[in-house]
Amino acid sequence: MRRRRKNKAKKIVITAMIGIILWVSVVFLYVTYSNIEIKPENYQAQKVQSTAEEQTVENVQEKSKTVADTIEEMTQSVVGISKLKNAGNSILSKSNEAELGLGTGMIVTADGYILSNEHVTGERYSRCYITLENGNNYEGTVVWSDSDLDLSITKIKAQNLPFVTLGNSNQIRVGETVYAIGNPIGFEFRRTVTSGIISAKNRTIKIEETNNQSYMSDLIQTDATINPRK
Repeated sequence: MRRRRKNKAKKIVITAMIGIILWVSVVFLYVTYSNIEIKPENYQAQKVQSTAEEQTVENVQEKSKTVADTIEEMTQSVVGISKLKNAGNSILSKSNEAELGLGTGMIVTADGYILSNEHVTGERYSRCYITLENGNNYEGTVVWSDSDLDLSITKIKAQNLPFVTLGNSNQIRVGETVYAIGNPIGFEFRRTVTSGIISAKNRTIKIEETNNQSYMSDLIQTDATINPRK
């Protein structure tokens, strides 16, 4: 009987101790969390600065520009060039190409400097006739030319012209896509667009004409279809 009483008393003591521990734990937790001060500013949303490029309507449109958009923009700066003045409204007429000496150039400055080939415009101080994309005609004077490069610069008296931005040929890579815009055989095929790739760089070719021999070096080779030199 005594052993049973002792076991019963031990259970009562253990139960009481567990109850006291639980009560102390609850009081401790209540006092601890009731003293925590919650400040609203600690939970205000803050804008995270991103290093990524900000998406705006302008740069999204720029990135979405297609090749067709670029070509359409560039054709505004492509001009027709003739060595002979045409009696019609435009030198880009249905007249024979050989008769007019028809060729192509591109406007490189807003005040009327045009880059073309010497075999199209003639040598320095020559006069030629320019037709813009809008149909306006101008008489131009060749202010610079180089026979070895077959390049020329012609000046017309005009302002606020759409012009192309020249790139850096040192940055091109073999295999890149290229496009050519021009007037290959007259009015009916004006501003024709052809495409190809950069086939090679730094090419040198020999030119033989009327017992004269010369070389053209540092050339860019492409398989884009371009009207041959006349």
